[in-house]
Amino acid sequence: MTHYNFENANGGDLFIYPAFLAIIDSSRKFGLIDIRELDFDFHAQRFLEEEKIPKDAVVVDHTWAKVNKNGTPDKRFKDNYQIPICQYGEVALTSQTGLNESYSFSSYEKSSNFAQAMKDYQKIIK
Repeated sequence: MTHYNFENANGGDLFIYPAFLAIIDSSRKFGLIDIRELDFDFHAQRFLEEEKIPKDAVVVDHTWAKVNKNGTPDKRFKDNYQIPICQYGEVALTSQTGLNESYSFSSYEKSSNFAQAMKDYQKIIK
């Protein structure tokens, strides 16, 4: 059976199966949510990437470490450096039963396709 696994630093990991989402914590306790009751929300996220840019990320703009209100570099700082701004995708998973998780992905395109596929799948099974 195919499933997707989303690791969670603050709680149980999420496992998405065709009919349900399983939440399993470190003590092996779990909860189930019907896939039809899950809300998938997707939007673009601008992320200031000060570390290595992932291979699948797209740089959409730049800013400065020290910036004036008008967006120009603040010349009072000698070692002011430019910071790339990447377009990431954010998928939010929520439910009426209390699930409220958000995940950021470096590939906007892949995360958008995933969220759309999940929404399309939910329309088919509702």
